[in-house]
Amino acid sequence: MNNIPPEGYTPFPFKDGYIGHNGPFFFAQQEDESYRYGFKTDERHANPNNVIHGAALVGFIDTVFGHHIVQTTGRLCATISLTTEFISSAETGSWIETKVNQKRVTGSMAFLNAEILFEDKILMSATSVFKLFKDRK
Repeated sequence: MNNIPPEGYTPFPFKDGYIGHNGPFFFAQQEDESYRYGFKTDERHANPNNVIHGAALVGFIDTVFGHHIVQTTGRLCATISLTTEFISSAETGSWIETKVNQKRVTGSMAFLNAEILFEDKILMSATSVFKLFKDRK
């Protein structure tokens, strides 16, 4: 299995649990300080039709949203709601990518959305609300 990401991507530091099973996931900080995220799908991510299972995409975007919040706010968080719309499909072995749009952050919540892409094709769109926890002292 070749999980080598495009140039500039760094693997998430988490290698255990669900994230370790579903990944590895990667991120790349852009010149404008935003982040791009991606992962290379394989047979673990397939449904019986040999395309990427929706649950693999949902697990990916939920993880990405959480990572994005921690990176941009420095605060731990938890998913309150996650809404997805499946638009298209891609075969396993595809490099899947997204860029998070952070809509708003309040004192206790964050609101985000994203489109998950294979090349220029939208596979899924997602919106989310996250609870922000107090800073750790």
